[in-house]
Formats: sequence, structure tokens, C-alpha cells
Amino acid sequence: MRDFDVVVIGGGINGLTVAAYLAKAGQRVAVLEARGQCGAHCDTVELGEPGFLHNTHAAWLVPALSPAMGDLTLDSFGCELLGTDVLFAKTFGDGTNVVQALDPAITDASVARASERDAHVQRTILRFLNDQAGDVLDLNQRLLYGRPDADAFDRLAALDDVLLRELGAPFGGDDVLRMGGFEVLETLFESEHVRTLPAALGEFTGQWPLHRRVGPLVLSLAGLAPMPVHTARGGSHALTHALVRCVLAHGGEIHTTCPVEKILVRDGRACGVRLSGDALYPNEEIGARVVVSNLTLVPTCLWLLGEDVIGAERARLVKGFDYDDPQLMGVHFALTGDPEFASAAHDPAIQRSWVGYLGGETLDELRSGLTRLLSGVIPDDVMGGWFIPTRADPSQAPPGGHTMFAWMSVPPCPRSWRGRRLAGWDAWRELALPLADAITERLEKLAPGFGKLVLERFVNTPLDQQNSNPSAIRGNMIGGSAIPEQYGQNRPLPGIVQGGASRSFLPGLYLSNSIHPYGATHLATGCIAANEVGQDLGCRDQDWWSTPPFLWFLQNVADIPLNRGVSPRWLGGAAMGGAR
Repeated sequence: MRDFDVVVIGGGINGLTVAAYLAKAGQRVAVLEARGQCGAHCDTVELGEPGFLHNTHAAWLVPALSPAMGDLTLDSFGCELLGTDVLFAKTFGDGTNVVQALDPAITDASVARASERDAHVQRTILRFLNDQAGDVLDLNQRLLYGRPDADAFDRLAALDDVLLRELGAPFGGDDVLRMGGFEVLETLFESEHVRTLPAALGEFTGQWPLHRRVGPLVLSLAGLAPMPVHTARGGSHALTHALVRCVLAHGGEIHTTCPVEKILVRDGRACGVRLSGDALYPNEEIGARVVVSNLTLVPTCLWLLGEDVIGAERARLVKGFDYDDPQLMGVHFALTGDPEFASAAHDPAIQRSWVGYLGGETLDELRSGLTRLLSGVIPDDVMGGWFIPTRADPSQAPPGGHTMFAWMSVPPCPRSWRGRRLAGWDAWRELALPLADAITERLEKLAPGFGKLVLERFVNTPLDQQNSNPSAIRGNMIGGSAIPEQYGQNRPLPGIVQGGASRSFLPGLYLSNSIHPYGATHLATGCIAANEVGQDLGCRDQDWWSTPPFLWFLQNVADIPLNRGVSPRWLGGAAMGGAR
């Protein structure tokens, strides 16, 4: 193989994002992927019955808020986003629910049914976010798609100060920067049903409201603003495929079955890679001006560089990098019909949501459950999320059928569940089916008749996730835990990145995984790495490289098809989105 300007190690969606940007900017780019195909965490496959497509990891796609949707025109490469007008729903054992929708009036009515006082608080937050939209969008640009710095946090604290005074909260913006999400929600809302909705959203993002420093995130989630939450036509792999097509269209190369064994270092600078002996090009050395690792921190530093390069002190620091939350234990269902939640009698809008949460019906339950997880204990009662992507995209199942993915957060090395002692990481094979049964039973209680719809099911544990993608140590889904020590300015760990958010301590080596903010389908880590590599290679100044975050969503939200797989019984006058 020839040498390149940029070599990207790993063909995950954020590595592909870096490659697509830099190839479009005229650089000679190669992506080296260990597996036979790209997108380990953004894949869609038939697990059993023909025609039932299961999104094996990333189910909740949010590239609509990413600059990459506009800069790289990913929709023109086959990433067609689809959604439902109800974005998120939380159903409760008392037969009620609370929903969040694209139409603020639907959200407002749902919250008001739980508490008129809470509806007033939620309206106030939403109105404030709308009134300050310019500042909010600018801060999102800086905090989600750039290196967090003191000035950005000062501006965030000042903005939150104004909002909190309007809400009559007993704390200010600087306080919220240090707070966990539960404290914020307990103060703002009175209804447990309303409180637990943004708390559940925090868990969905991998930023648990239990942790300190996530207060500002939860405060913004409490406005229940419309979110760019979608699936893609044909499944999540459409995002991976669009990025692959984009890389190739702009002259980049993608080489699969090419595991990297070593990052080459010369004169104190990363200068290329060496492939492993079992790669498609065995033991080949490939030179590069820049190396970008889309592997997580431990594989990059300890496996590909080694202690002799990074030094004993840094090696010890990296060995302590935490991967222990969030992990998911998931069950993929092939269904003969659409589940009907009992709470549809309270508000039928829940039947138009393809994303939701069950269990954790009070903040105390959520807090207790997450606290137990941190100590290795699986909560007795199931709490977690669900996706029914076929409500948005019926092409992911045969006519009349549906798919569902239900998950619960779990400790990677469980030591007990329901009084039963467990053997940690080695317990997953024996735990998989009992936990799948518990999830199925909980769904049956909330959606009576669910069990009769199940054609088949498949279990996906943290062990399965790590086996599928060894870089996802312990099955971690965001490149490493978003705990205070590894959050914001600390991410991934102090001293690992220097002079930005992706530039590593080793000149010539950049990271697009494990860095701020966290790995996800908003493609933020890929965009950040592309920006910094582009600046350093002198190719960042491109007219097309200019889309602000959220702009693509704001410009295209009215054209995104909605509710394509929702039964006409539940539609009423609901929006259908674009007519494509």
C-alpha cells in the first residue's frame, strides 16, 4: 500500500466522519478497519426471521444535529432519516404516561395532565431556550463540537443564572455546573412523572443524572424541547453506509480486514502504522503525516503505542481509565404486531412514539437503581429504554410486523441480582436469558398481550458487545464512562489531549474516540478531530465546511417523514412530515 496524508485506525462512524471531511478537503486518506465491514456500533442485520432488521447497537440516531449532515451532504449518500412526531415517552404502572413531541402543544398538554405547576416550569424553560436561541446554539457549537474551555463554561453559567432566577431556583449557574441532575429535577418539578422524563433522557445519552457536573445538561433537557431523534430508512447502518460512500466519493480509501498492530513513531512523532500478521496486507507498514485513532483510549495507548512509548506514568493513568458505565443488556424482538401500551387509554400519543422508557417511576427509584449499578448490583426491578423503529420506518420488518429493542443499564461485572450472587464478567452467559425474561415480563405488564406478539428474540450483553468490537472494553457504548473525572475538560483524562480536544500528547496522533464529549451518532468526536486535523494540515478553510450544529435539522425538520409505520388507528391529525 502507498503512504497517505491521513490514516484512520478503525471504521466506526466517527472515524469515517474524520476520513470523509479530510478526503473532501483534498487529503489522501485511508481508513483501516479490523473487521470485514465498517460500523461495528452502527449496524443493522437480520438476526433470524427474514425481513426483520435489528439495529444491534446504535438505534437512536441524532446526526440531524451534526454539522456533518450539511457539510458532507449525508442525505445525498443514502442517509434518509425517519421519525415519529412523538419523540419520547415514559409509561407508568398506574396507567398514565408523559410524552415529549415535536409539537410543543402536545408536550405541554401531556405535562399539564401530570402537573399544571410543572407545565408552567417546563414552558418557562422552553420559552427561555427559544428566546436565547442564538446564544444557546453558539454554546452548543462550542460545548458539543469543540474543546470545552473556561470561557464557554462561564457563558453557560451566566446563561443558566438568568434562567434559574426566572424559575426562582435556590441556586445559580455556577452551582448547576457542579450538580448532578437529580438535584436539579427535584428542585424544579413536583410530579415524579415529570421529573423522571428528563432523568431518563439523561440515561439515554449515557450521562447519568446521578453524576456530578451533568446538571446543565439535565436543566436543558427539562425544557423538553423538540429533539432531532430518528432512525434511518433500512436501519442504523444507513448512516455507516452513507459515510462510507462519502469517503469513497471524495477519493478516500477504505481497507477492511486490516487490523493495526502498531502505531509507528519516529523522532517523537506518529508517522504511520504497521498492520498485524493476519491482516489482508500482512505486517505492512503504511506511512502517514497524521494518524487518527478511532479506537478507545486503552487500545490506542497500551496496545498500539505501548508503555515504552508513552512512559510508565502515563501508562498507569491510562490503565485507570474507567469503562464501567454505561453498559446495556439488550433484547431484540421480532414482533407480529405493534405493542399497545396500557397507558394509551390515558394518552394515545404514546402509540406514536418509537422511543421510550419503562420503570424508574420516581427519582428515588432511578437514583437507587443507578447507585446500585455502580456497586455491581443489578436492580431487582427492570428499568430501561425501548425502541420500536418500525413505527418510524416500516421497511425494517415484513408487512404488519415490527421490531423492538428493549434495554436496561447493567454493571459490566455484576456481583448480585435479586439476592443471587454472581461471578462478575463471567456471569453473562448464565444471566442473559433470565434478564431477557425479566425485560419481557415488564413489557407484558405495561403492554398487555406483548408476549403473544413475540415471534423470536435475541439477547445482547456487554460481553457480546465487546466480542463484536474489542475496542468497546466492557461493552461500553460511548468510548469510556462519562463520570466527573472523565467529563468535559477532563476527557478522556487530564494530559492525554493537548492544545485542543483531539490532539494527543504524541505529535501527529489524534483521537476521535474517548474524547469530549463522548462517542455517539451526533458524530461530535469525529467532527472535532476533523476540525483539528484540518487546521493542522492547512486544509480547514473550505467554503463547504461551515454548517453550524442544529442548522440542518432546523432547515429540514418539516421534510423528514414521520409516523410511516404507526397504525392509522393512532394517527388522528398527527403530522406525517415530508412526503418523500
